[in-house]
Amino acid sequence: MAGADSAKKILAHYNETQYAGFSLNNDKQLTLPAISVVPGIGAGRRVDVFEKTYSHYAMQDVPATQHVRFITKNDKPHAFLWQTNSSQLQQSVRWGIIKPESVSGKVIAALGQYRIKAHDRIAKGMSSNTQTLKLKLLDNYQSRFEALQEMELLVNKDTSTTPYEEVITRYIDKLTAISQETEMQLAGCGLEKMDADVVKQIRADIAEDSKRAKAYLLSLKAEESLRAYNRSRGHKSVLEFVKQQMMHNLYELQGINQDITYSNKRRFALTRGEFNDFIEDARKEIDDYSSDPRNAITQAHHGVFASNPDSIVTYDFSKDNLSIKRQREVLLAISFIEGWDHVDTSNVSAPIVSNEKGSESVDIIYATRWQTHRNAKAFFKSLGFYLINIIKGFFVKTTRWEEEAWDKPDFHLFATQLIKKIKQYEPIWLKPIVFIKQLAHAVVDVFKGIRDFGAKLTIKMPAQIVKDWMSSKRLPDSMTVYKQAEHEIVKIRSKEDERLKKMLLRCSHLNHTTMTPPTYKMANAEYHLTAGEQHDLLNSMVRGVGSFADVFTHGIFAKDPIAGLLFTSTYAVGGAAIFFPAFTSSIFGTAYVNWFSNFAYSLGSSKIAAVIAGGSTQAQVFASSWDLLLHGPTSLVLDTAAQLAEDPLTVATFFGVAYGIGYLLANGIAGHTIPWLSEALKADLGTNPEAGYPFIGAKIAVVMHEIFQAEPTEAYHPIEFTYNGKELDSRPFNEFLQHKKTIERYCMARWLSDNASNLPKLRSKTLFNIERCIDSLFTKEEASSLKKILYPESNPSIAFQLVAIPLAYIPAVLRVVISLFLSIAALVMRNRHPLDPIKKAGGDLLKKVAYDLNRLLLFALNVVNFVFNILSSLFKMVAFTLGMAVSRVAGFANWHPGHALHRGLSAVHVFFRAVGEFFYPARATKSRVVANPTYTVKTVEESYTRLIQSLVNKKTSGSKESGNTDEFSSKSSSSPFFSSAPAGFTTEEEIPNGCRPRFSV
Repeated sequence: MAGADSAKKILAHYNETQYAGFSLNNDKQLTLPAISVVPGIGAGRRVDVFEKTYSHYAMQDVPATQHVRFITKNDKPHAFLWQTNSSQLQQSVRWGIIKPESVSGKVIAALGQYRIKAHDRIAKGMSSNTQTLKLKLLDNYQSRFEALQEMELLVNKDTSTTPYEEVITRYIDKLTAISQETEMQLAGCGLEKMDADVVKQIRADIAEDSKRAKAYLLSLKAEESLRAYNRSRGHKSVLEFVKQQMMHNLYELQGINQDITYSNKRRFALTRGEFNDFIEDARKEIDDYSSDPRNAITQAHHGVFASNPDSIVTYDFSKDNLSIKRQREVLLAISFIEGWDHVDTSNVSAPIVSNEKGSESVDIIYATRWQTHRNAKAFFKSLGFYLINIIKGFFVKTTRWEEEAWDKPDFHLFATQLIKKIKQYEPIWLKPIVFIKQLAHAVVDVFKGIRDFGAKLTIKMPAQIVKDWMSSKRLPDSMTVYKQAEHEIVKIRSKEDERLKKMLLRCSHLNHTTMTPPTYKMANAEYHLTAGEQHDLLNSMVRGVGSFADVFTHGIFAKDPIAGLLFTSTYAVGGAAIFFPAFTSSIFGTAYVNWFSNFAYSLGSSKIAAVIAGGSTQAQVFASSWDLLLHGPTSLVLDTAAQLAEDPLTVATFFGVAYGIGYLLANGIAGHTIPWLSEALKADLGTNPEAGYPFIGAKIAVVMHEIFQAEPTEAYHPIEFTYNGKELDSRPFNEFLQHKKTIERYCMARWLSDNASNLPKLRSKTLFNIERCIDSLFTKEEASSLKKILYPESNPSIAFQLVAIPLAYIPAVLRVVISLFLSIAALVMRNRHPLDPIKKAGGDLLKKVAYDLNRLLLFALNVVNFVFNILSSLFKMVAFTLGMAVSRVAGFANWHPGHALHRGLSAVHVFFRAVGEFFYPARATKSRVVANPTYTVKTVEESYTRLIQSLVNKKTSGSKESGNTDEFSSKSSSSPFFSSAPAGFTTEEEIPNGCRPRFSV
């Protein structure tokens, strides 16, 4: 029996619950006992004090309905939450400050980063000459992507043709409305001067969207089975259709943006501007999106957290682990979304920013990459504050200077007031001090801390073998199983309550005040979307290499193809200098070849190592020089240099650790080297080994971090139910029997959900009996999902998986052998299910084999995808460069071919996507993923709700009086297992066998 949790774990859960309530109510302060980090010590003698302030008040000490609340922990910024209505929170997706989990939501949020970039300039008193136009284009395309979101809700559902027809029809209607509004939407922003054909192009693109949607609907109607359409992967999948629609749209938007940028009606531009970068980010979201093969997509996954747009919800940004820079961007966006700051662009040439303190004009600028300040005074002031902060950062906390170069000295954006309350940059010396302080707390806790109690070391019997033997026996009466489970739960709760009170008493925390109830609910999705566990070594290696390659394929080749072409060319020249020195000397000269050979071989001894190290270094120098020349103060080079100057101690520490690790791996300690590894590393080092040590150490450190890091797990959260499963108790008995299975499934699902936090603590025997009850009521897939409540999943590290995956076959095979003897013994003892031990052990072994073979399949798919991304990025680099050259030259003649060129590129991209999805093994990859139990519970609840609604409609249609639904809307929290007898029966003994107890097996 797992039993009750230890006092430390109970106290931690208590603190989490108290803080969650405090974050949603209007209490000003919360004091909680500090949990100790020392094993065996439950809590220290310290307390954590949380305090709360608000951005807006309706009256004194009463917060306004819509506000930002800031929470401090021990007088230091800890978190901030945004309370607003659902429609405003949905707008935040368009700004990219919250990232939904659906692919359309991710694309909308990625594009929305341009909106933050634009308003960051406005906060400095500047606006680009095409900013208003591009923001209106952004609105148009984000609306088109939102129109697709209803189609996403059909994924992973057993949907018939009718819902598809209804949803696609509404999608086409939305597109028609957007098309009709396009001309008015884009009027008055100077578009007609730069490219008068844009409105026609957008309307033609929307017409193509509608045409593709109609064709998809026709193909769907011609199919007898819609399984391939309901899946999340495959060339027929509705989600793949959504992705392809967005892919077409993004290429079209990129072409329009390029035509506007290269228009001869505006100043000369060589690159495609900042907006293009965010379009590339959005397209990458589609390419990288890992579809969930089991769980349905809900509105919350789109960023819609309430059905009523006026409903008040709260979003906690602390869960997103935002950097200080990102917190600033989020608060800036909130201020403009709420209207606390406002921009009037009715006059494109003279935008006005205003708030309750007044208004100010905004300057129009043309070189957004180079002009980062409104005027020279603001530039020198910003530079001075930056230099002062570098010096101050050694001694005190620093805050970034908010540039406000307004003409009126008393005018300030409200966003500036919000930003002042976020976390400050810590001084360099404080970083090691914080660690020392935590260490001191740990030492004090060892001597004065409150000891943990209730934790115990248990030696478990081979549980699976015991379960195999139990499976051969007859399942006890189901009501007995549930009564036994609830009896154990009562004992566990009682013991945990006692331990919590004892711990709080020792912490002197029993005199705390009662918390007020939460005012509004938290904006959360009921479950996360996931493609399944992939924490094995092979797949992690491919993901790691892919992430490293993205720095070049996405950050350089896609966003700046000219820099990518320069990078590739200089890399190739370096490689030629090593492998073909004579040929390279005839072109670039002997001096260059000799210099590069000496430099490359100083970094790597072999030809391959020299080419990789020397060639990549040379390529990065040329690409970085181009970036610096083209983008100036906004270049990656200067941005990196600025970050290094802000925190040199951290950078120096990382460099020192990397160098030390590399040196020790290559040379060992006191001459004691690591067999094989040290020799291999030394052999690969060049003539200047000191230059290679940091790279070796950095790579090893990153690999070790990835291998031993385990992803956090999220516990199941009980959902709110409308019904309690007793709604048919007063109905005629034959009606009850007719729907008995549906009622039993609902009651079981609700009971599991209500007791989710305590079920894993039950005895192994009780849990197994509950498992068998689940198996008797649900399908194999549903049962596997619900059993996650009984046995919560963990996310083991890659290092653990590396050992566990192969070694797990030993007990699995041994279990099959033992099950043979168990079945023989069960036959001799005449147990009811003598062959079940063999079935269970053999089935689990086959399941493991299939699961691990699926890992190899996923590995092969990831390798193919990686190779395709590399090759396609090279193709796009060349195609984009040629397209930019053609458009740049054509722009002088007021000709705009960018849109047509990008439509051709989109056709090629979508074609290869369709080919890949055609061969994608959707059924095989789906078989390895188990649905989230919340989704399964919600599905069962929906089935029961349909039953209740059908009975209400039946009663209404069969009676002259309207049906009363009150009798079907009981929200009692009592156990659904113990209920009164149906009409016509007075006692449990009189109920026919199979009706009560409610669940029979």
